[in-house]
Amino acid sequence: AQHHQQAQHPQQAQHPQQVQRPQQSRVEPPTQQMANLQVGDLPPMQFIKIQPGTQGRKIIVETNHLQLNLGQLRSAVHYDVNLVPETPKKYLRLVVELFRQKHFPKRYPAFDGRKNLYSTTRLPFGDFISDQIVYQEPDGRDRTYKVEIKFANEVDLTPLHNLNLCKDTPMEALQVVDIVLRSAPAVNLISVGRSFFSKPAGILDLGEGMEMYNGFYQSAIRGWKPFLNVDVAHKAFPKNISVIDALVELFDSYHQPFRREDLSRPLDPRQKETFRKYITTLRVTYEIPGNPSSKRSYRVNGIDEAPREKNFKLDNGRQMTIENYFATEKRYRLRYSHLPSLWVGDRNRPNRILLPLELCVIEQNQAVNRKMTENQTSKMIKYAATNTKERKEKITTALRQANHNQNQTVLEFGFSVSNEFEKLQARVLQPPTLQYNQKQDKPFKGVWKGNTFFVGAEINKWTIACADRRPPRPDDLSRLADMILRTSSQCGMQIKQPAQQPFITMGSTVHDIKKFFQNQKDKQYDVIFVVVPNNGSQYSYVKSAAEINTGCLTQCIKMNTVCRKLNPQTVTNILLKVNAKLNGTNHVLLQRPPIMDRPCMIMGADVTHPSPDSQNIPSVAAVTASHDPKAFKYNICWRLQPPKVEIIEDLEAITVEQLKYFYEKNKGMKPERIVFFRDGVSEGQFQQVRQTEIRAIRSACKKVQASDYEPKITFLVVQKRHHTRLFPTNPRDSEDRNFNVPAGTCVDTTITHPFLQDFYLVSHASIQGVAKPTKYCTLWDDNDMSNDEIEALTYHLCHMFSRCNRSVSYPAPTYYAHLAAARAKVYIENDRLDLNNLRREFEKYAIQDVIRKGKPMFFV
Repeated sequence: AQHHQQAQHPQQAQHPQQVQRPQQSRVEPPTQQMANLQVGDLPPMQFIKIQPGTQGRKIIVETNHLQLNLGQLRSAVHYDVNLVPETPKKYLRLVVELFRQKHFPKRYPAFDGRKNLYSTTRLPFGDFISDQIVYQEPDGRDRTYKVEIKFANEVDLTPLHNLNLCKDTPMEALQVVDIVLRSAPAVNLISVGRSFFSKPAGILDLGEGMEMYNGFYQSAIRGWKPFLNVDVAHKAFPKNISVIDALVELFDSYHQPFRREDLSRPLDPRQKETFRKYITTLRVTYEIPGNPSSKRSYRVNGIDEAPREKNFKLDNGRQMTIENYFATEKRYRLRYSHLPSLWVGDRNRPNRILLPLELCVIEQNQAVNRKMTENQTSKMIKYAATNTKERKEKITTALRQANHNQNQTVLEFGFSVSNEFEKLQARVLQPPTLQYNQKQDKPFKGVWKGNTFFVGAEINKWTIACADRRPPRPDDLSRLADMILRTSSQCGMQIKQPAQQPFITMGSTVHDIKKFFQNQKDKQYDVIFVVVPNNGSQYSYVKSAAEINTGCLTQCIKMNTVCRKLNPQTVTNILLKVNAKLNGTNHVLLQRPPIMDRPCMIMGADVTHPSPDSQNIPSVAAVTASHDPKAFKYNICWRLQPPKVEIIEDLEAITVEQLKYFYEKNKGMKPERIVFFRDGVSEGQFQQVRQTEIRAIRSACKKVQASDYEPKITFLVVQKRHHTRLFPTNPRDSEDRNFNVPAGTCVDTTITHPFLQDFYLVSHASIQGVAKPTKYCTLWDDNDMSNDEIEALTYHLCHMFSRCNRSVSYPAPTYYAHLAAARAKVYIENDRLDLNNLRREFEKYAIQDVIRKGKPMFFV
């Protein structure tokens, strides 16, 4: 996870001037839609002294922000470093260190491991110095690097000495501090982004060829004063094992055990593809047993034919297989000559270097940026989830390991890091009272019991079907139907008749599923409950066939739930979703926040990006908007965007659509106020989001009505990608076994921006591990809301999520935007899309109006 202030220190900044424009190359120039907006630019961000909130019970908490003492230094000198070659990156620090020892051994400048070097005063060589450094690699070969260091500019550090008066965050000065403090852990730990890792003493096995390393994250950030934010971190690393052992691990599973002897058969196409994805980009050490001089280190580009089949030409022109070459030339008989060979080394070399995989070992400490499998993620959570006490101890251990205050570079700069966690005053906000049909419910510890739905939906006709080749026993399905019928009346839903029999098993292929829903189209079912396998593509086939092809409303239930976990509570949780999907209202706020006294549309937005290792997959932008006065019901709009583009390109058209829908549903009333919760934007993108997305919303209002319609807009950014954690100082202030702060804990001083309206809020009761607060920052506010008002509104909306009787970790509109984006990804996940024509691709996935407009909450 990236820190919310990641953009302040681009990790690969080529030049300090670039620091001012972090991450914007992806979305500039503005798209044509943005160029055509009907409103002018917004004025620059207003930095005004913010009055912290006062509501709630006051408690003292600690946070993992450590105060920085920046000594007397008022400026730093910045140099550009150029290394040839500039790979492998893991050796660059060592090369620059050898250069330092040779040319200025009494000085300890800070190097960022890539391109930037900072010192306290000018280094003893004028403006430019160049030399060659010979570095001996682990396999014994010498590699020569050309090192050039050139003066770039001086960096003013004075703003950091009084951040309380500093409106703009001094990005470049903060980057200097960050790089200086990273010098300490970089000495002997593996650096990955903003985190540092080391191999644990015992193996923390994640399966499928991966293990977990422990580490910590650190980042210099600004609050009312400078802080070092330190947190624990965990990452999956490929195991340091032979490629043969890695193959066994890759294919071994609980359901289908795989042993070394199973490698006696050639790999099938699916296994080859799994192996190719795993091994590509990894570094391996190749060595022929009994021949140490053959030892080499290579990066894997991919896989090729097996040594038994692959022919190549020797220098004398003779053709020979790799297997025969090793037998005759190297006197080594291959045991697995039927398995693929590894293609390694220079990709542009006309004759590929191909190695038998049995002679290769995966090197240790390789940081890879890959999406983990579900099993790996679940194992990592088990290893990583701790209570607050253990997490604090781990952070303290990490600080001892980094040993910042004894590092030569940190000492030369005169910086030091406090060893005390910063203490803050927090406030525990009052939860809202929730109104059900006859009764009211007050959340306690972030949870409430629930009652008869405020408005129960009506079901006239329904059935159950199964999208699995192996359906559950008929008894299990009958029990499910019976429990739905019984529990629905307790919840206040009206199911007029039992489920229609027979319960059909539709099959599990995309063709079977489409055919089933085509046959149901005219049967007028209000909802079809569909049992799907615990994993596989059937869920996406069902949702696409039902919502895009035929217009049927479905509620999917996993096979495991039907066969093993069926109880009244589970069925109640399922009915929370079904009631919302069928236009019912589960609960409402007894007292609406003041901003909702007049017609108000509450919106949430999120852009979901493909994983770092995926290709040809677009990003998905999703926007939700409320359309009832009680802000329980939402509708969604989504779009496909080029990968990694964060700005919502078509926001104007989306907002027009949602304003019109609000107008239809509210008997001709338009919203007078719009509150927009925008997820997933880093601080470096704030200005850009203001100038594009807020303008897009205003322009949409003008399109809906050209004159006399300017609803007041409040626009907040919701940030989960940060590393701030809060710890209670008094055991009595905690409400769970992990010793977390209570639900409703809010902090809006000291670690926030003194001139922006931002705050941290823990709105949920954490089920496992340490609760992560959500950070909110107001980018625009026509409604002039105070901290108290905006914090209460946010906290109240965290209680309006339809899927559970718990307060969730961020407001319902943002949560719904996540669900909408996830649903869109489900539609496209089995297709190859043309990224050059996403508009046309998007049209293939039009949701039927009977669903999108008739059952707007279908996505929950």
